[in-house]
Amino acid sequence: MEQEPPEPEPKKRRYLGAPEVGELHVHLKSVTPILGGAVVPRQVDTVDIIRVPTIRGHLRFWWRALYAHQYPSSQELAQRERDLWGGIGANGAKRSQVELRVAVNSESRKEDPSDIGQTSKGAYALWPARAMTGKGRGEGQPPAPRLSPGIRFQLYLQAPAGRLSEVENALRAWILWGGYGGRTRRGLGSLSVEQEEERWLPAQPDRAALHLLFGGLPLLGNVPSGGARQVPLMQGARLLHGRSEQTPEGAWLQALKWLKEFRQGQPQGRADTSGKFAREWGDPKRPGRSHWPEADKIRWLLKKRDGSAYAHAPRPEYAASGKVSWPRAGFGLPVAFRFQLHARPKPGERQDKAYANGEPEEVELRWSAGDKVHERLASPLIIKAMPLTKGRFVPVALWLCRTWPDKGEVVLTYKATRKRVENSAAPFHQLLAPGDTALYAPLREASLEKAFVNWLKSSQGAKEF
Repeated sequence: MEQEPPEPEPKKRRYLGAPEVGELHVHLKSVTPILGGAVVPRQVDTVDIIRVPTIRGHLRFWWRALYAHQYPSSQELAQRERDLWGGIGANGAKRSQVELRVAVNSESRKEDPSDIGQTSKGAYALWPARAMTGKGRGEGQPPAPRLSPGIRFQLYLQAPAGRLSEVENALRAWILWGGYGGRTRRGLGSLSVEQEEERWLPAQPDRAALHLLFGGLPLLGNVPSGGARQVPLMQGARLLHGRSEQTPEGAWLQALKWLKEFRQGQPQGRADTSGKFAREWGDPKRPGRSHWPEADKIRWLLKKRDGSAYAHAPRPEYAASGKVSWPRAGFGLPVAFRFQLHARPKPGERQDKAYANGEPEEVELRWSAGDKVHERLASPLIIKAMPLTKGRFVPVALWLCRTWPDKGEVVLTYKATRKRVENSAAPFHQLLAPGDTALYAPLREASLEKAFVNWLKSSQGAKEF
């Protein structure tokens, strides 16, 4: 049964002297699993299935992505954002001018408590939902519940008439490139509309269609004057798409496959030395060594006190320079590294045997500015199923225009103690340390953005908007 929200007041003003208000109303449907979105981490809300505070947070993010380029200073941006969305500033708290109400069709709610295996659909995005069965933090936790696709809800918005177009564009961007809940940058909680498709969705995956939908608002293209900022922007972003799919799941899984192949893809044969693949050949359940430099850098940094070698010696292409680089930090932080401690079983053996020489302890990549180490940094990359009119979807990869934190560096930390590893700091933008030789061809590019975008075009046939 659908929960009806309070009827919108017919008044054009909320109170005497207030600006006129306008209204928006959209019928939405989730098309990929929803993870999180509740007050408690790793949980879905069983009462407020779709929560207004969660939606408000998503809309604020997309408003900044669309409009932050218009304001030359962070102070002006913050003031303009508070004027519309509310918040606390130098003059105290300000109430949001955007009112939201949600009506959920509760009969469309279906919870999925199952565990996530390596072969589960969408496992590459859903891995945080898996059960915690190993030793360490989180041990013994059951799998996090998810909400299955198909949740239908209506969203009502009221905002000052003079700024209603900004709210409408933020809502449109959320529908196209965002989602509800957690892990939306990996396509979870994606949405589509069920009425007035032409108002909210493009008919074709091209820049002209987006230009028309967003009323000429500058999207993609050249980086805005003044350069990129720490606020992710749509102006200057890169947006690529694959072939149109008839199902959102098909488009989502294709987009996930892009990222997985770029980070972990391996050749079909053992002898490939082209540098086109992220890994050496290996069994699907036991991949080969990575062609990214991080594992070799870790082995080189964390030398054993007795001088003995690890089970895998650092390769000279990444160890001879004596310098570090952490290119995959550009996909978001933290990044955890847990080394394989068992050798591959030989023919006739039933189980793996532990490496005699062992491997480094568990470590994580984080970032620092000065003496303070920060755990998290959101990814600039969004991969998902983008809705089109007539019930179609396309896999997309959206690289938001964003600079790295001011004076920030990537650092390696011990997972057990969270202490920094000495001499582990490296710039965010650096894919290869000076003197290194790339074992993976995309690492020869000037940035991770260019490496991923050019790889998508050349090896996956993706096209840019």
